[in-house]
Amino acid sequence: MKNVKTVWCEGAVGFAHCGNVFKAKVLDDSVMHRPARKGYVWVERITTPADSEVEVDEKGNVIPWQVEWPTEKGNGDLGDKEKYLLGY
Repeated sequence: MKNVKTVWCEGAVGFAHCGNVFKAKVLDDSVMHRPARKGYVWVERITTPADSEVEVDEKGNVIPWQVEWPTEKGNGDLGDKEKYLLGY
């Protein structure tokens, strides 16, 4: 998948071990199952030394973690009150 930009996803629940952030690459909407909602982008997590765990399928293949992430802090309606991108 095309990497549009590399960013930090802030306010990530479940990432307390690395400061509630994870490194990610912004993905091109055209390769996803639908376009990102307004104010969001699709991102794929990039492992770092502080965040190195990956999901692996039964054949040992790494499964990339992809998620729709808000570009700016939201009002909390969609669970995005503390989530935003740094470097976008």
